Amino acid sequence: MRFFHCVLAECALVAPRFARTRLGIGLLTLGVVLVWLCARGLDSLTTVLLAGSLGAILGAAGVAGSDNERRALTIALSHPTIPLAIATGRWIALVAPAAVLVVAVTAAVAWTPEFALAGILAAAAVGSCALALVLPLGHGAALGLFLLMALAGSIAPERLVALAHPGLVQLVAASALELGPALWHYRDIATGAWGAVAHSLAWSGLGILLASAVIARRRVLHS
Repeated sequence: MRFFHCVLAECALVAPRFARTRLGIGLLTLGVVLVWLCARGLDSLTTVLLAGSLGAILGAAGVAGSDNERRALTIALSHPTIPLAIATGRWIALVAPAAVLVVAVTAAVAWTPEFALAGILAAAAVGSCALALVLPLGHGAALGLFLLMALAGSIAPERLVALAHPGLVQLVAASALELGPALWHYRDIATGAWGAVAHSLAWSGLGILLASAVIARRRVLHS
């Protein structure tokens, strides 16, 4: 029961973060920009996937990346708690607003339940990865992941490698897109591909485990 109480306590912090930080404004601005891009030629599925993934990254920066969040985490670790519960609660806290954004953007561009599901699963996978990066590295990691996902997340890795003179950055980006949570993986969710669903769920779980390991290490360092 203590595990679930800790998860709920972390989830309950979503509302104060919306009121006291720029998270709500950031998500709203992201949604407006994506709908505007869709009206000017960006395809609907890519728009929804970007809403989920980029919204989750903004959420990760909001619930784990700021100095206030780092101080709050240090205080929380001074009490009896479970690192996995904290990581799970914070993952839910960042995925829930991203899921709301996905539904809103899907309704605005072309309501298709399969698109909404793909966007939510993309948010779950990218959000867990973002949480695991932001906890130890802060806002800089969130910014880097945001740019990678926005600029190259929907590009298949072979398209990057097939460039005439691929450099090290291109090869690294292609490897990240091949192995990590990337939008080109999750386009197939909209067509019922269970492999893409499994990829999303696997990354969701892996990211939470990595985030809990970071939290556990921080507890040891502050004990």
